[in-house]
Amino acid sequence: MLANRYGRFDPSGRTFVLSDHRTPMPWTNVVCNGRYGFVVSQNGGGFSWFDDAQHNVLTRWEMDLVRDDRGRFLYLADLDSLDLWSLAPAPCWPAYEEYRCEHTLGSTTFHTRYSGIAATWTLAVAPDQPAEVWRVKLRNTTNKPRRLRLATYLEWCCGVAPDSKREFHRLFITTAHDEKRRAVIANKNMWDLPSKSERDHWNMPWPYTAAHAVIAGQFDAPLAIADKALFLGRYGQTPRPAAMFDAPRSGEGFGRFADGAASVGGDLRLAPGEEREFAFTIAIESSRDRLNSLLDALSAPGAAERAVSGAHNLWDTILKPAAVETEAQDFDVLNAYWLPYQAISGRLWGRTGYYQQSGAFGFRDQLQDSQVWLPLDPSRCRAQILLHAHQQFADGSVNHWWHALARFGNHTACSDDYLWLPFITASYIRETGDFSILDDRAPFVDDTAPATILDHCLRSFRRSFARTSPRGIPLIGSCDWNDGLSAAGIAEKGESVWLSFFLALTLQDWARILDQRGEARLADEFRSRRLRLIDAANQHAWDGAWFRRATTDAGVWIGAADSPAGKIYLNAQTWAILADAADQPRLTRAWQSVHEHLLRDMGPLLLAPAYTEPDTDIGYITRYSPGSRENGGVYMHAATWALMAACKLKDQRAVERIWDAISPPKRGAVADAYRAEPYVTPGNVDGPLSDTPGRAGWTWYTGSAAWLNRVSVEWVLGLRATWEGLAIDPCPMRSMGRVDATRTWRGRRVRVRFDARAFDPARPAIVTFQGRPLQGGILRPADLESSTGDIELDVSWEQQGQAPGRQSVMAAAAKENAR
Repeated sequence: MLANRYGRFDPSGRTFVLSDHRTPMPWTNVVCNGRYGFVVSQNGGGFSWFDDAQHNVLTRWEMDLVRDDRGRFLYLADLDSLDLWSLAPAPCWPAYEEYRCEHTLGSTTFHTRYSGIAATWTLAVAPDQPAEVWRVKLRNTTNKPRRLRLATYLEWCCGVAPDSKREFHRLFITTAHDEKRRAVIANKNMWDLPSKSERDHWNMPWPYTAAHAVIAGQFDAPLAIADKALFLGRYGQTPRPAAMFDAPRSGEGFGRFADGAASVGGDLRLAPGEEREFAFTIAIESSRDRLNSLLDALSAPGAAERAVSGAHNLWDTILKPAAVETEAQDFDVLNAYWLPYQAISGRLWGRTGYYQQSGAFGFRDQLQDSQVWLPLDPSRCRAQILLHAHQQFADGSVNHWWHALARFGNHTACSDDYLWLPFITASYIRETGDFSILDDRAPFVDDTAPATILDHCLRSFRRSFARTSPRGIPLIGSCDWNDGLSAAGIAEKGESVWLSFFLALTLQDWARILDQRGEARLADEFRSRRLRLIDAANQHAWDGAWFRRATTDAGVWIGAADSPAGKIYLNAQTWAILADAADQPRLTRAWQSVHEHLLRDMGPLLLAPAYTEPDTDIGYITRYSPGSRENGGVYMHAATWALMAACKLKDQRAVERIWDAISPPKRGAVADAYRAEPYVTPGNVDGPLSDTPGRAGWTWYTGSAAWLNRVSVEWVLGLRATWEGLAIDPCPMRSMGRVDATRTWRGRRVRVRFDARAFDPARPAIVTFQGRPLQGGILRPADLESSTGDIELDVSWEQQGQAPGRQSVMAAAAKENAR
């Protein structure tokens, strides 16, 4: 299913199976249970961490996407023939007789056969323990007995990564041999954690203890090594370490004076046709006693098997509330499995990938990602809102990002970060109808007295209101959503047109919220401010065919027809549409400009044409190579908003064109040109001025996963929470054919069925519930109260009559404000 030259999805859609490891770039899996996690490539490269993928990394790794030969390894040696290979391609790169790598939700498995030994190596994270578990099966497919040595290998990091000054860092690592538990134990006397205290610089202990251990299976001669030099040998290399044939005595090299590593395993015999199983773990705890208890639990009979099955069950449980089945397989595998998995495991929990080892929480980033929880488990979105409220200052500003373990953040003059708090809070309330979140309390960074979430959100708005130019357009500050516009508003004079539209949409939602809270005067103020923002943008930023993007501190327009480069920006057009920020003819013209200048075969470009020379008045966006990332490439996060705008306009042709251009399984069909994994979204795709147009990169760690999932469910499928209820308003691609989609809303499963080929954008949808049409196609809370069990809805389109024309939203807003 959805095959390319390197692999395919299995029939379930939840597993991608690689049959050739020589992919254009590492194709990886990010596996995390919320605290403990690892990244692993199809070659076996990668690293493990606990809580923070930058400041609390267990195993050493080097970010090298060309070699992809750093990480945790598993070796097998034939002690008679002296043949040596690894059970994943790295680091020995054997010519396998058989190779298969299966990336699935919660685990990765390597199936290999070499020299007549069939091997299976599964790596998973225990669902509720700070540990990863490896299950290993070896089978002798030959007709002769085999003497083998099975050994693992990793190097300890135990703290901040990368520990590039290794000769310094290794002086603080201590290893010990727990012979009873068949474990190499490691801790570190120094934690190079950023600190505001001079006393703490290089003067804090790493407050954990880690272990690498055998937890199942018996060896004839056990092996345990904790010294890199003893394992590799003098000037030895990882493709052929000395210890695989000339092992030192087990337990040798432990203590404080070696380069801390870990290798466990031992010698074994396999009769012809015999199969044996083993299991290993990497684990971490806050004390040696707790670690011992964890190792004992993992060593119990059947514990390794339960850990792997538990990892799979965890994702079954998480994703169960939503399902989708259409005739478009790529749409189904992405939205049923891979997009929510990427958003949760990679972005919310792991906060890392192969292209960026972060570990940080971005204020706007993980808030947006938390929207993935709304149809699955809204309480987790609520928890994310509270977590981020703690990173707000009393003046309404926020930490642009922060590290929880290091307890430091980046307090900037970015102009949009703090507004995502009320935006996501409104999304949560609209989804759940639960206004009580406004009474939840959280302190500020600089004021420990707790304030309500309502107060936190209002401070965000007040800060934005105070940062407005004399002509009524919000100031861009050190950047807005587009971080690369990093110099445009440093002097607090540059303006952001995109922010006008984003703020206008958020004010519209909050006027409804404030009305519900009995704050009629404040609600009216918000409506009035919304109109003033829209008027200012239309008066000053309209360029005749599209909206300009921003101004610099010097008052020079960015994204204007007379700009030397970057003449048109995508977000200013799409968010004008999403916020209903102009009359229909103007919005239609702006969308036509998107078609003319930005929609390309590789997806919607963030801007065009790309900058070819750095501009110090605009920012680092102009310093990227032309066509890469934000500089005239497809920035996938923004591309999802273009898809949403196309759905809102009922531009079905654009919906299909954009989806086909950005769908990883479809783009990945030509794998050597696309290069990135075909099962997760990339952060960006190179644009037309790049030497490699269409090349994708920065996968996993991107906010596009949660947004593409949300847009797919709420706008393409049309199952969208509104203030009136759950709207059923699809704008599907014809290629989707018959659609059967389920999502949870207000605790009830709602199943919607329709034929995408019958969709007509000129005719309103008729949504049938219990034999009657729903008014306006909206399932209301009262409908839930009058029924039991799952909600079954059928959608069709009128055969006669036309949909009513769209009224000018500015006029409608003015009428609403007057009322």
